Amino acid sequence: MDKKLSAVQGLIEAGLREHRAGRLAEATTVYEQALAIQPRHPDALHLAGVAALQAGDAERAVVLIQQAIEVQPENPGFHANLAQACLASRRPAEARAAFRRAVSLAPREPQFAVGAANCLAMQGSVAEAERELRAVARRHAGYALAWFNLGNVLAEQGRHQEAAAAHRRAIRLEPTLADAHNNLGRSLQALGRFEEAEQEYRRCVALQPDSATGPCNLASALIDRGRFAEAVAVCRQTLPRHAGFAELHLLLGSACTHQGDLASALDAFRAAANVAPGNPRALWAYGYALIRTGRDTEGLPWLKQALELQPDSTEFRSALSTIYLSLGELQAGWTEFEWRSARRDFVADNPALRLARELPENLPGRTICLLREQGLGDELFFLRFAAALKARGAQLTYCAHSKIAGMLARVPALDRVIDRDDPLPAADAMLLAGDLPHALGASDFPPPLALVPLPQQLEAMKLRLAALGPPPYLGLTWRAGTAPEQQRGIDWVLHKSIPLEGLGVAVRGLNGTLVALQRFPKAGEVERLAALAGRPVHDLTALNEDLEAILALMALLDDYIGVSNTNMHLRAGAGRTAKVLVPQPPEWRWMASGNESPWFPGFRIYRQQPDGDWTPATDRLAQDLSAKHGAAGTT
Repeated sequence: MDKKLSAVQGLIEAGLREHRAGRLAEATTVYEQALAIQPRHPDALHLAGVAALQAGDAERAVVLIQQAIEVQPENPGFHANLAQACLASRRPAEARAAFRRAVSLAPREPQFAVGAANCLAMQGSVAEAERELRAVARRHAGYALAWFNLGNVLAEQGRHQEAAAAHRRAIRLEPTLADAHNNLGRSLQALGRFEEAEQEYRRCVALQPDSATGPCNLASALIDRGRFAEAVAVCRQTLPRHAGFAELHLLLGSACTHQGDLASALDAFRAAANVAPGNPRALWAYGYALIRTGRDTEGLPWLKQALELQPDSTEFRSALSTIYLSLGELQAGWTEFEWRSARRDFVADNPALRLARELPENLPGRTICLLREQGLGDELFFLRFAAALKARGAQLTYCAHSKIAGMLARVPALDRVIDRDDPLPAADAMLLAGDLPHALGASDFPPPLALVPLPQQLEAMKLRLAALGPPPYLGLTWRAGTAPEQQRGIDWVLHKSIPLEGLGVAVRGLNGTLVALQRFPKAGEVERLAALAGRPVHDLTALNEDLEAILALMALLDDYIGVSNTNMHLRAGAGRTAKVLVPQPPEWRWMASGNESPWFPGFRIYRQQPDGDWTPATDRLAQDLSAKHGAAGTT
């Protein structure tokens, strides 16, 4: 070996020592010294290219590795690293060609074939990528990365059950493959198997304690399980090391929002928007939090920025409709209401059904079939608009939930009520109930749908109440809506709950008889509420399965106190008022602020504070109840 070649070899070995120690700048300097002596040395060119790639200069890496290949074209490793540089330069077609060349040179090395297949997936040819990865997995059944990447393309196609099986196969072959645990967790989470997903994310965190990905997904799974305080703790523990990771701030904000702590959520979403000003989710979440904390003038411009970046986001547009409605901007809200998830789901489930959002011309004598799409409370709420449609001369048929079909048959505005399982009749137009306000061009707040209890139900309920104790009769509900683990998206108002402690103290010492009307109470809740109230709480929770009985009860109760639920709509329909405890963020029907909602005249609203505190609301509730019903033993 001549002196020049020996010097170059020594420099390359010195560069490799720096390279392996992570000192890329020093390694690059040494490789350049080697190239100054021998500009066409393939190893020096290749290693300089790899260092450039690792330093973030992918374009220079491509140039250097291509020069190495010109000198030594039969080296499969050179082609594989060229492929990586092309991928970093967002040139997947060129990357695939380089991987394919590496495969032809080293057909027994499965990693090159896996890389080529992954390039197909990046180009959108996911099914073809799956075929190639299955072939690699058959030829190299003991190669964990073949199964891992197969799981990834299966998950990309929404085939999470198959993806989970592939990721489990990869983990059996290589138990320390952190990304396989992470992606298995993602498939399990998509399948709703949140406990198993949490376990996989915890394994990923244990294997990669310095990565932000595992903690992010762990926090997401904890949120799905309704364990919000733990999710907050995971995010706060991880953020000092990854303060620039927007997803962590977003998840922290989500967990705080679930707890009703909008003040902390606002701080987290502000941080997300600051570290990722081009991220539409971060911009949206911050603007949305501003609005939910009463700063709508500041919040709306952030939402507009997010929509400019992602104008077709159904999540954003659906949430925008509820924002407009909660601010009283009805026409804008009803226009955007087309984007709601319930409507999208209905359309997807009924592709052959032609739905209208506009009313036919010359309405007199036209037949309109109205269809339910959401919960019972939503049905009752939107049918308040039926009277306006009937007044224009339309003949109305309503497809109702069987639980309320009977009472709706007594509503004068509805000419015919059919059960949801009955065949749909011929009609001039089919409309979802939630599209009625837009179709009517509604810009006002019509009164609640009037509902008439059955006389026999009223008599039976009078006797039942009298047997429980003396008036006044006070009904209580503390939880409603979608369970936390079933929620998704930015708007987290489908689950509503209030602490039993505050409710118990608020009704303590009042005249009359307390009645629990909680649907599906948890074991011991009624007894615990009674202990907090210091008096009996009579359990009529089973009546929630008989809404005719509940309607009669709502007509008779002297007061009804609780969160927003179907019974609140029945109470309004019976012509009575209630006291509503509204969590943060508020459901749009209770408006963004104020002590009353124009949708429910006479109902008194008690709002959770933006920091999650219920004390001011329950204190005011206690004062109002005491003023109306007095203390026990007084007249």
